[in-house]
Amino acid sequence: MERKSGRNHGEVFTNKNVVQFILDEVGYSSNLNLSSIKILEPASGNGAFATEIIKRLYKSSLDCQFSFIDSVISNLTFVELDTIAFAKLTTTIDDLIFNLTNKRLKISPQICLNTNFLTWHFDHQFDCIVANPPYIRHELIPENDKAFFRKRYKTFKYRADLYIPFFEYSLELLKPNGLLSFICSNRWLNNQYGKILREQISSLYNLRKVLNIEKSSPFDEAVTAYPCITTIQKSKRSEKVLFCEDNSKEIDFNSLKFEEVENPKNNSWQNLFLHYNINHIALIGIEEQGFEIGIGVATGADKVFIKNKNELNGIEKNRVLPIIKSTDLKNNTFKWTENYLINPYDNGELCDLEHYPHLQTYFNDNKQTLLQRHTAKKTPNKWYKTIDKIKPELLSKPKLLLPDLTGNKFLFIDNGKFYPHHNLYYITADNISSLKILASILMSDFIKHQMSQIGIRMNGGLPRFQSQVLRQLKIPNINGLGNADRENLIKAYDRQDLETSNQIINKYCTQHGFCVMAGEVVN
Repeated sequence: MERKSGRNHGEVFTNKNVVQFILDEVGYSSNLNLSSIKILEPASGNGAFATEIIKRLYKSSLDCQFSFIDSVISNLTFVELDTIAFAKLTTTIDDLIFNLTNKRLKISPQICLNTNFLTWHFDHQFDCIVANPPYIRHELIPENDKAFFRKRYKTFKYRADLYIPFFEYSLELLKPNGLLSFICSNRWLNNQYGKILREQISSLYNLRKVLNIEKSSPFDEAVTAYPCITTIQKSKRSEKVLFCEDNSKEIDFNSLKFEEVENPKNNSWQNLFLHYNINHIALIGIEEQGFEIGIGVATGADKVFIKNKNELNGIEKNRVLPIIKSTDLKNNTFKWTENYLINPYDNGELCDLEHYPHLQTYFNDNKQTLLQRHTAKKTPNKWYKTIDKIKPELLSKPKLLLPDLTGNKFLFIDNGKFYPHHNLYYITADNISSLKILASILMSDFIKHQMSQIGIRMNGGLPRFQSQVLRQLKIPNINGLGNADRENLIKAYDRQDLETSNQIINKYCTQHGFCVMAGEVVN
């Protein structure tokens, strides 16, 4: 893969703000002792990363009093295949070291390799690896190189772009707990050619942070690359990953707001990062529109705390609340089975049983059962508490009810009569009309597609309504809908008219270049 020009071989040069952010991500900071930190840049270009790395190392050497030159020689490695870019790289490094030390040392050949990173053998590992790997599409990779990459790299399958094996080899070269941060196309996060890489990361590494910046300009020239910055650690996988999507043309890296989301596993990668496909079309989250998402009460002993109306044994009426369970919502019908929740709370605190003699007798009769629960063992003086606090004010709020697992075609609304059980997720709003509009949207094919992508599936492929999934959904701004559309969505809900809901939602999404056809989202 001999190259003469970066412009012809997928090289896109990184601006200094991105460089600084990525180096911060891997912990290569000048306020730390960098004397023994080995860092690799496998696609160095003209030296954007190299320059900042050397500046940070020099400052660290002054603060921590170690030999700057020794550390440069021992710990820095820059790789560049393109001959023209390599010449500029070495000159840049030599000049920078001269400016910093006032000595012309010509040490760049000791730290710079003019070679193909993907074919080079390294005899040591690195603490940090940073890169803007080459943007070379599969069809532009020479056939001889393709043959070698297919044999050497498990990830180079389907029609993988060149940056895919850059990920694989770089991750291999990390020391335990080492960090990698790349800026490259975000397409590997959900395309087929990124499947094996995603599987490798899920099983062997820990995805720490993803910053999607596909609308910004993170390079020193105009380029269409759909970039994102991904930070990965060679460590045990954590349950959460930090995610941010910034649609600013010019990013302020100091004001980015990352959110914790579920760390993806294997096939759930594309599901997690639906943000990439959806956020850019002016859709927003449910809670961003003033709705609240929650899950019903967990008691730890439903046989004690939930009773049919004929089994209440004279318990004081102000100690029971009508409760709705997922079993009340089945076969596309809403039929309450007249169960009640026994409520041991007053104003957020456990009630004094002395004030409720019938409740006291009932709990005492079931004390041994209640004491066996983990929550009771943890707080023995509160042995009759439920796992979740019961908030009676939730009873009267209008609620959209969402069973964790359901085969229903329709979503049901409680006008404010029932308390939700733990097997129900719910969404509250100030008025019924907003909930009906939301229900119509959530029943549309547009949302079903999202659910099929991000939802955990069980029992015959049925999607699971869960709070973490609901919070990832992107829907039209309800306040931005026309009055006629709002009214028609309400009527569609009342008639259980899914066709009309789909027509309205598809019309809205199509206006933003996004629609559902034949069960797929198309943009």
